[in-house]
Amino acid sequence: MTKTTILALAGAISGLLMAAPAVSAADAMPKVKPHHEKVLTDCGTCHTKENAIGGNAFVVPKDETCIACHGDYKALAKKTEGLDEPNPHASHHYGAGVSCTACHKEHEKSVVLCNDCHEFKYTIK
Repeated sequence: MTKTTILALAGAISGLLMAAPAVSAADAMPKVKPHHEKVLTDCGTCHTKENAIGGNAFVVPKDETCIACHGDYKALAKKTEGLDEPNPHASHHYGAGVSCTACHKEHEKSVVLCNDCHEFKYTIK
């Protein structure tokens, strides 16, 4: 590669970098669900050293993290016992054995695990 070619490539790359829109730190942060915006003040609320894997705290939090704010499985089952459909927090398939994050996704669209086999009409937060 000639010196002229290298300088031309460096100039082109530099121009592209300067033309890229600036992204603030707030814009770069993953979004949280609207009902969590006031209580989740930073990533460390859920992503803690205790649930880190291999030193990486940015993994899916353990259920204990969810339970600390939302209550244990029994309390959650009580909150959702009046649904028209079977209670997802008192599943006869999983009991208390399914992880909170199997359905509830903070940084993406949540899913209804039960609907892998069933067709319930749950609205999930």
